[in-house]
Amino acid sequence: MLKLTCHCKNIEIHVQPPEQVTSCNCSICSRYQTLWGYYKPDEVKIDVGAFGVGTYIWGDKELEFVHCKNCGCVTHYQTITGSENPTVAINFRMAPEESISGISVRKFNGKELL
Repeated sequence: MLKLTCHCKNIEIHVQPPEQVTSCNCSICSRYQTLWGYYKPDEVKIDVGAFGVGTYIWGDKELEFVHCKNCGCVTHYQTITGSENPTVAINFRMAPEESISGISVRKFNGKELL
C-alpha cells in the first residue's frame, strides 16, 4: 500500500501501486504536470484534513479536479457523481520517486484527441 500526500499533508491518499501511470499532454494535464494512476472509487482511501479541498470542473463537466485548499497541490480527479464508469485518478507526482521508479509511463496525446 502506498501513502501519497499533498505538500502540507492535509490530504492523504492510500492505494495499491498501479501497473502503469499516464502522462497526458492535454491543456490541463500539461499545466498540472501530473502522472495519473487510475482506480475504482472503492480501491482508494482519501483522508482530508481541516484545511479541506477545492475543486475545478471544466469542459464537458465530467471530471472534478481536486486540490488542497492550503498548499494547492492537485491530488486527484474523479468522475462526476452518476458517471457510468466511476473513476478516481491519483496524481502520482505526489509519490516518492523511488516508490514509482519501476512503473511504466503511458504517453497519452490528449492535446490531439480531446
